[in-house]
Amino acid sequence: MPFTLPAKLRPVVSPTGWWIAGMLMRHRHPDRVIFWNNYRLIRADEWRAAFRRATAHGMSDGDVGNRAFSHNQEFVGITDLTPIYEEFEDGAEVLWQEFDSSDCDSSGLPCNVFTEVDMEAVYDTQPPPPEVGGEGASPN
Repeated sequence: MPFTLPAKLRPVVSPTGWWIAGMLMRHRHPDRVIFWNNYRLIRADEWRAAFRRATAHGMSDGDVGNRAFSHNQEFVGITDLTPIYEEFEDGAEVLWQEFDSSDCDSSGLPCNVFTEVDMEAVYDTQPPPPEVGGEGASPN
């Protein structure tokens, strides 16, 4: 697969001071998925600082691991660096993809679209247990 960058120029500075960085990781264990792309929020005003911070996070994950894996992954590199254009609030757009007609399959859609029932298969539908000491907890 050839190396390509997006054709459109992105801004040098993020209007919100936040970026989304795609970070390609390789798993070292032969029984696991070989690659995955982690997406991280990065706080930086301009793209070069965001790129360097994302790279540092990726290298750190490879050295010390993260919440899911310890010392079993290798940082390969940055796959995407996108500024976040809107302030964080419910419904704010933080990531998007562009598709053209060549991306569409026989259904006429470029990717899978899921229903709530589809999502039930991948999310735990049981209510979480009450938090200890949380709202409604007994003082005793």
